Amino acid sequence: MKKLATLIVIIGGLVVSGCGLRGDLERPPPIWGSPPPAETDE
Repeated sequence: MKKLATLIVIIGGLVVSGCGLRGDLERPPPIWGSPPPAETDE
């Protein structure tokens, strides 16, 4: 039974890690404090 539970946890972790946003993600502004200086693309 422990082997089955371990297998389910491992497979579940791999499945969840495969989901999500990919590519260049924009960082949100900070919740408090001043925003960082804008980055310039050259």
